[in-house]
Amino acid sequence: MAPLRVDELFQAQDLWLALLFVLVAVPMAAFVPRERRHVLRLGVLLLASLALHGAAGLLGAAGFPGAAAAHLVARLAEGIAVISLLGAALFGAALPALRVQPSKILRDLSVALSGLAFFLWLLSTRQVDVAGIVATSAVITAVIGLSLQDFLTNVMGGLALQIDGSVGVGDWVKFGDVIGIVREISWRHVAVETRNGDTLVVPNSQLMRNPVLLLGKTAEGGPIRDRRWIHFNVDHRVAPTEVLAAVTDALRREPIPDVAFDPAPDVVLLGFTGNTAEYAARYWLTDMFAVDPTDSSVRTRIWFALKRAEIPLAVPAQSVFVTPEDDRRRERQRMQDFGVRLAAVERVPVFAPLTAEEKGRLAEGLLFTPFAAGEAIVLQGAVANHLYVLTKGSAEVRVSVEGAAPRAVATLAAPDVFGEMGMLTGEPRKATVVARGDAECWRVTKEAFHAILAARPALAEEISRLLAEREVELAAAREGLSEETKRLRLRDEQRSLLSKIRGFFAIG
Repeated sequence: MAPLRVDELFQAQDLWLALLFVLVAVPMAAFVPRERRHVLRLGVLLLASLALHGAAGLLGAAGFPGAAAAHLVARLAEGIAVISLLGAALFGAALPALRVQPSKILRDLSVALSGLAFFLWLLSTRQVDVAGIVATSAVITAVIGLSLQDFLTNVMGGLALQIDGSVGVGDWVKFGDVIGIVREISWRHVAVETRNGDTLVVPNSQLMRNPVLLLGKTAEGGPIRDRRWIHFNVDHRVAPTEVLAAVTDALRREPIPDVAFDPAPDVVLLGFTGNTAEYAARYWLTDMFAVDPTDSSVRTRIWFALKRAEIPLAVPAQSVFVTPEDDRRRERQRMQDFGVRLAAVERVPVFAPLTAEEKGRLAEGLLFTPFAAGEAIVLQGAVANHLYVLTKGSAEVRVSVEGAAPRAVATLAAPDVFGEMGMLTGEPRKATVVARGDAECWRVTKEAFHAILAARPALAEEISRLLAEREVELAAAREGLSEETKRLRLRDEQRSLLSKIRGFFAIG
């Protein structure tokens, strides 16, 4: 028996299809990693079809019946492999390269219809009555459709979602009580991943029949942002202007992670209930997965802002607190509080010339000012006539230069002092100081110090000398000044500071 030739096993169109497959599959596997596994599976299908072609050729040469049917099945498999590969090249590589992201359903539908058309064409080449098959299949489809209404409704719902684009992959939705991000829209369902890492599978028919809230998605497009409301209650006897100013300033002084800068956070008065006034801080959330941590950060800013402003949160009217109170306990508590304040005053070097009595008077006027992590204690360029004594925690000193981002230049750790020049001369802040963690400070105001300075104007000269010595020592270390230059600069610096202090406090 003479050996079979290649053209007896395979037709020319089979070899051309195989060559086309290789020309498309190789670059796809090399440059489109997400399609690599799919291409390999199609390659296996193509090899199986070629093997079936070879087997059918051998059967035909041996005179066995059924060789033609085997060739038909092989050519169908070969065509499906090529059509699927071309679909992968179009929808998985070409369109994404043009910044077009087609849906999975559109891709599957296109490949399926192309495969069906190829199958009908194959039948027509075998003189099969395709029109009769289509008519018969229509009757069968109608019968099947009646029994698969729910399935078909899900399929058509999936197609509708893809066509109108009302809900897409990556959208944040609220369906019933569930909030999550759409991860997949398939033929049958939509997969919604919640913030807790769970996945809710919603049949397309249910999604089409019920209202769905798209979170943070506007008609104009743009980044996804969700508006959040943080409610808090304050005693109704506190003026609303004080509450609004204190909390708004705290929310805007320094950026909060995952809170939009524009529009900026704001605070509104919602109403009055009993003895309380209800407020709400409103902000725009930029990371939809960070709801709870961001709400917590905003609440922390609110608490510290109210604490600094000495504005108490409202206590339910029915709450009753019973605390034993007597004169000795009150005096003991007062002395403990005074001791903490006096220790803060004694940590300030420029207050060294003060007498014990003067330090005690100044300690009575200290204001407790706590700050949350990330809050700006002072802002560069701001005019604020007070200094801070850092008694707990640490802070970072940042300097901004026009055209460049702020950079950290130093770290302050308790106990430390900053802001003396602002309190004594009224000069704008030279740097921003931001709390690195929860920080406790005592604030000394110009008004508290003015009474002491007015009673003893000679203090201005001593304080100016201390400030000048510190400034000149820093300059000497930085510039390597000689002793004579230091002496002359000290004299000029003290004169300048003394003039500024006297002018700022209006003393002779």
